[in-house]
Amino acid sequence: MIRSLLILPAALAGALALSAPAQAATSCKTVKPTKVKATPNAAGTSLKVTWKKPRRSGVAFRVTRDGAVVGQTRSRSMRVRTSAGTKPKIVITAILNGSKTKCRVTIKVSAKVLDQVAGLAARPNGDDKLTLSWDAVKGAKRYRVLRDGKSVRQLKGRKTTVAISSNRTYTYQVAAVDSAGRAGKASTKVTVKTGHRAPTTPLAPAASAVTETEATLSWGAAKALRGRISSYRLLDGNGRTVRGVQGTQVRLTGLATLQTRTYRVVAIDSLGWTSAPSDAVSFTTNHSAPGTPSAPRANSVTDTTVSLVWDAAVLPAGSQLRGYRVLRDGIVVAQVAAAAADIGNLAAKATYGWSVQAVDTRGYVSPPSPVTPIAQADPPATTGDAHAFLLASTDASYTAFRNHYRQIGTVSPTFWDCNTQTAAIEGRNDAPIVTYAQDRKVKVLARYNCQRTAVVSEILNDPATRAAWLDTMVAATEQYGYDGINLDFEAILAEDRDALTAFVAELGARLHARGKLLSQAVSGKTADVMGHPRSTAFDYVELSKHVDTVFVMAWGVHWSTSAPGAQDDIAWVTSVANYVASLPRKEKFVMGTMLYGMDWPNGGGSKANEGSGRYYDDIMALSARFGVAPVYSPEKDSWRLTYTDEAGVPREVWYSDAANVGNRLKIARDRGLGVGFWRLGQEDTRIWQNPLVGGTE
Repeated sequence: MIRSLLILPAALAGALALSAPAQAATSCKTVKPTKVKATPNAAGTSLKVTWKKPRRSGVAFRVTRDGAVVGQTRSRSMRVRTSAGTKPKIVITAILNGSKTKCRVTIKVSAKVLDQVAGLAARPNGDDKLTLSWDAVKGAKRYRVLRDGKSVRQLKGRKTTVAISSNRTYTYQVAAVDSAGRAGKASTKVTVKTGHRAPTTPLAPAASAVTETEATLSWGAAKALRGRISSYRLLDGNGRTVRGVQGTQVRLTGLATLQTRTYRVVAIDSLGWTSAPSDAVSFTTNHSAPGTPSAPRANSVTDTTVSLVWDAAVLPAGSQLRGYRVLRDGIVVAQVAAAAADIGNLAAKATYGWSVQAVDTRGYVSPPSPVTPIAQADPPATTGDAHAFLLASTDASYTAFRNHYRQIGTVSPTFWDCNTQTAAIEGRNDAPIVTYAQDRKVKVLARYNCQRTAVVSEILNDPATRAAWLDTMVAATEQYGYDGINLDFEAILAEDRDALTAFVAELGARLHARGKLLSQAVSGKTADVMGHPRSTAFDYVELSKHVDTVFVMAWGVHWSTSAPGAQDDIAWVTSVANYVASLPRKEKFVMGTMLYGMDWPNGGGSKANEGSGRYYDDIMALSARFGVAPVYSPEKDSWRLTYTDEAGVPREVWYSDAANVGNRLKIARDRGLGVGFWRLGQEDTRIWQNPLVGGTE
């Protein structure tokens, strides 16, 4: 047939060369996409490729990027991943009846020629704002700020303030935009957690080993207040980023001779937050560093401070001294103007290696001096005899102990409890508390606490459980170096009175054989009455034969599930003290005083309206917040505060202040009894000014 001899133009023939005879007559005009566009996202990390579909139905489109298939769709768009600054070749090929045609469209995406933004820094600006800043990019007309990958604003400057919300995490980047609206590659990410704090400023940057073309910069490490320090950023005199640095030292090379340069350093934490810039360090190539100072000498030493002096460094002609860097164990801790330094916040009894370096006004640093090891003195020993409980789970309690330890002779940290299911001992030792106290000659009697009636009864009467407790407690005094044990078993059955005494007698004998002490906490009572639910189990006279201290808990007239009232009614406390003072071995007895208040809702009196403990400062804050004044009860020698909370619940608080506690101390001291406190960290701090506490504050 003549039709088979038809000769087509080469271009058209290529476009219609299909695989099957039935497709030979297909025109690319009916299957090829048109009006193809590629639109980059804000960060330059992907393209949205779109096209207009042809009239013919049933056509699919295969998209490739630089020869690699991205995907196939019957739609009219596809997202293609790419990178800023590249020129990807995008090809869209028509697919008809499952077969690839030669009908295709090719586009080349213009390169984003702008450099990646460097030096992105995030610093807090109050509680609800954040300031972002970055280095300039050559050719940039604007900068696009991205939050969590999406553009939030575009501006001409290199600094902006953004609002942040509480309890949120944001990721910020910045990309440079050219005059055609094309964005360069976005900066590295900075992750912002609200409430995060920027690192501290790198300390005392200095230059050393300066030659005609090289110099070494070093600085004292910054501290990450949260997270960790991940790197440092070196800034030039104009605040532009020169380079990132791992560690606290960098060697600069390729410098021009006889040139003065200025640098600062910022620290970057693991979330990308930057510190404030350090002091500037300047140097001139071919400049000589100061001579090495002498090894430092101790002018005076205390437990937490040292006063250092050294011989001044010799400076080269024309050089001027800026000061001296002081190094502790090779780490810069201070820079001072003269050849002497007073350093504090040191650990008692620790030994540190001290050295110094001279720094001139250009920031050049000398080699370090020889190291001088100096041992800190023992801390001042306690002068007190008070007994006190320390709640090891709260910083406030440990802080109160550190502030007032010189008035305390014996401390009982709350390390160990009974497991209410297995009756086993549980808890953990806290070595820093033990070491801190014993370094200051305060005896440490670790508290073993159990206030479950059934569990205490099992400990006292079950042979296996009893032996396990005795063996474990005695072994722990040796393992952890305790001076002894405080046994705080409460809510004990009256019929377990003799079992408790026998338990204490054996524990005391075993501890005393090892040179250890035993203290027993007992409920307060005014007479030895049989059948009392809390006090009968404690045979004061017999227990005092086997222990070194009987700690009388002289409170509990009212408790968490009782009606509101003074927990340590002064008349009752006086009666308890009179009874204790009448007993043999009264010198072993300590009158314990509570330092907390109790807040009851709805008149208390039940588990549903159970009272809760209150700090003294907390009670004062309640008084101010609700505008109600406490009322003093002379009869009880205690304070009462009533208020209605935000939920409309009427509440009643009873508590003691420093004057009330002082009255109870006087009752004990007048009768030749010791004094003690439950517990440190909740008190009216004026208590420690009372000479009846003992010791020197």
